[in-house]
Amino acid sequence: MKPDSVTEKFLVVLGIAKCALVLAFFASFAMLDPRHAQADNVPVCSGSNIVEKMQSESPDVYDKVSAEAAKVLNGENNFWKVERAGYPVSYLFGTMHMADPEIAQPGNKVTGLIDESDRLVIEAVDALDPVASQQTMARLGHLTLLKEGTLRDLVRDDLEDELEASLSKRGMPIALADRMQPWLIATLISVPVCEMKRKQAGGKVLDSELAAYAKSKGMEVDGLETVAEQLTAIAGLPQEYHVSSLEETLANDVKVEDMIATLKYLYLEERMGMVIPLMKELAPVGFSGEGAAQFQEALITVRNRTMLKRVLPMLESDSNFVAVGALHLPGEEGLVNLLRQEGFDLTPVR
Repeated sequence: MKPDSVTEKFLVVLGIAKCALVLAFFASFAMLDPRHAQADNVPVCSGSNIVEKMQSESPDVYDKVSAEAAKVLNGENNFWKVERAGYPVSYLFGTMHMADPEIAQPGNKVTGLIDESDRLVIEAVDALDPVASQQTMARLGHLTLLKEGTLRDLVRDDLEDELEASLSKRGMPIALADRMQPWLIATLISVPVCEMKRKQAGGKVLDSELAAYAKSKGMEVDGLETVAEQLTAIAGLPQEYHVSSLEETLANDVKVEDMIATLKYLYLEERMGMVIPLMKELAPVGFSGEGAAQFQEALITVRNRTMLKRVLPMLESDSNFVAVGALHLPGEEGLVNLLRQEGFDLTPVR
């Protein structure tokens, strides 16, 4: 890409991309409320859709990304019917962990199929309780708190003012953040202020709404992971990886809303197979090499196989409505393909 074309206009830097994908993959982070204030005026997130701009202003790049997305297995559906001879019918539904009103309310098709199921299965049941989740984080201080030094010791000197300003907008004093691991602060800063205020004003993510609906019907709600497992997965990546993510996000804080707006667009259009090809185009260096491989292994491969192992016994005896982050569905290591390898037939729900 020439520096005066799509890079200048559409580049969502590696740090923002990585942190946004953490939010997309981990329900725990989406349900944690870092403050206990209420927002009087809930803003509308106003980021720009990178894909639409790319399509209109750099169609050749858009065509390239689209061609790569077309190669992603099962990349164009968020909702699947799961069948196998001798087994009850179940469903696999992809969610997005945002409190956006266009995403967070389940439609009649979704609630109707939940009604037909015996059990709702989500990523992490304990993530539904913010108090319990934060207690888990407190118990895992070795993952969340620095053993020595401060956060500012790790971040470039020229970004310290931006770090303090970004934290202040999100209601966290720098003195508190200074004791925390870079992965936790990078994740916090990757969340647009408007999204945080929506949650502080009582907005729920889709996973929470599904669980509330199921419980109102007297249904069992189970999870495939725990908050502790999710925190351990992301915290296990090298510290330098998280520091670089934090620095790159701080250097381009204005583009965080663009990344979230783009993920929202791809989710609503059921084009989640385009997410990784888009990231590779926008940040080709960061989405290659050992760091990218570790990121994919921790966030996708290992967790998907854990989810598969835990959901298989549930599918044998009951009809399940399984709702997990939509980015867990596509690809060779996605849940759709993994279930097919176990002998299940999966067809899109239209």
